[in-house]
Amino acid sequence: MAEQEQSGGIAEHLQYWSYKFDDSNPFMQIHLDTMILTLMIALGLICFAAWLRGKLVEGAPTGVQNFMESVIDFINQTVKDNFPVHNPMIAPLAMTIFIFILLCNSLDILPSYLMHHIAGSVGLETFRQVPTNDLNLPVAMALSVFILVLYYEFKLKPVHFMKELLLQPFAALLLDSKNPLVKVLGVILIPLNLTLKLVEEFAKPLSLSFRLFGNMFAGEVIFLLIASLLLTNSINDLASAGGIVTEVAGILVGLGWSLFHMFIGLLQAFIFMILTVVYLSIAHQPVEH
Repeated sequence: MAEQEQSGGIAEHLQYWSYKFDDSNPFMQIHLDTMILTLMIALGLICFAAWLRGKLVEGAPTGVQNFMESVIDFINQTVKDNFPVHNPMIAPLAMTIFIFILLCNSLDILPSYLMHHIAGSVGLETFRQVPTNDLNLPVAMALSVFILVLYYEFKLKPVHFMKELLLQPFAALLLDSKNPLVKVLGVILIPLNLTLKLVEEFAKPLSLSFRLFGNMFAGEVIFLLIASLLLTNSINDLASAGGIVTEVAGILVGLGWSLFHMFIGLLQAFIFMILTVVYLSIAHQPVEH
């Protein structure tokens, strides 16, 4: 019975605070907890940038300015190492993505059931505290990057990009043949080429979004499972030898997992950023003749 209650608590915690436009359609809803937290993080970044701008000093920087300059240097060097041409928008975009995702992921350091209990105290059924655990946010960011990649593909090399969509990898070889039958076969293979290329292109936002979501969601579930180890039915259970051992083990495991998961959150923010730079780098690569 206790295991069923803990399982139900975990399942309940994984629900979103949602506003539903149509109860019969799961796609017609807004996850208000994700919206509120992302807006708060974005507003916090804007306020921090405005505050830091007023604190900038010339010469040897100290404190927050020194730390932020180190971060900016790291982002600029990463973009320089992975981007073939100069585009002044790429480094600020990479830095924004990295810091935003890192801050979203860092909310997972809060106690697992904290926001859920706070939400319950003000009359809400549930509230999830990590925006990147909601697939909608990683997908939205990945689609934004994907649209930007397509924009540069069509802007910088539209003819080459259309040839890649229609002729690679099979049709291009066949259409170069002098045999008319082979050329006809090349034309017939164009739909297959288009299908393969579309799969390749759509794999980019899918890999970006599901990698981030999967790692953060799995981390949250493990946090909840570890937290369930700390739950006891009564004070007597807690005071027993087995209860004390369970509590100590749960605290140690939870602390270890927290440190590891914070590293995973940092790593996922970096991976999302670096893949964004790489995908945009591919879109900017000059056409080889």
